[in-house]
Amino acid sequence: MPVQQKQNIKGFTLLELLVIVAIISVLAGIGFPQFNKWQRDREIRVQAEKITNLFTTATTQVERGAYPYVRIEFATTSPGQIIVKGITQDLLSKKINGPTDPACSVADFTNASNYQVDEIASHTLNDKTYIPTLAPKAGQTSVGSGGAICFSKGGKYFKQHGSADLQGNIGFDNNTSAPTNNYVTVCHLSSSKCDAVTKSFDDDYPTYLVRYSRFGLITKYKWNIKTLDWSSQ
Repeated sequence: MPVQQKQNIKGFTLLELLVIVAIISVLAGIGFPQFNKWQRDREIRVQAEKITNLFTTATTQVERGAYPYVRIEFATTSPGQIIVKGITQDLLSKKINGPTDPACSVADFTNASNYQVDEIASHTLNDKTYIPTLAPKAGQTSVGSGGAICFSKGGKYFKQHGSADLQGNIGFDNNTSAPTNNYVTVCHLSSSKCDAVTKSFDDDYPTYLVRYSRFGLITKYKWNIKTLDWSSQ
């Protein structure tokens, strides 16, 4: 019977284990903040995309002629909602032929006898994650609730209502010659600064912005802390 050779089996020493634990701790310390930053960015990006989709849905309905007049409302309910409503051609014609033109008011989108107002889409705000900001006030609290934007084909009855029309103008692509207030800023709830006019943002939290035009062009941006400008996404 052959004699088995004795195997020289060695384990880790205590010192080697301590070195391994130290290396893992260093790597975790480096990676965790980056993961946290990535997670915050994802949360805000998802919310900005949902708002972008609502604007796109609204303007698409207008261009298709399904609803000739559409309103995007930042509702005052809690948790807040962004609601897209549209009215039929009959109701729009009635308002156009009335004493005043459509004004993007609540009354313009209230059901009346023999006339139809439909809810096209909506999104319940995740107010624990982010704030859609319209005209931020002291303490960076959103006053967007109650604000609204209306679209019509050709932009004839485009209108900003309430707080959507109160915020300051900003330029894009380092262009200050054609400033606009046609935008919604999307900030993290924990951000201490969120002001597109003064370009004051919290570097620890990403900031997105949804820009719209009277003719239905919708663009999503992200604040670039290196160039100090908005980068289209």
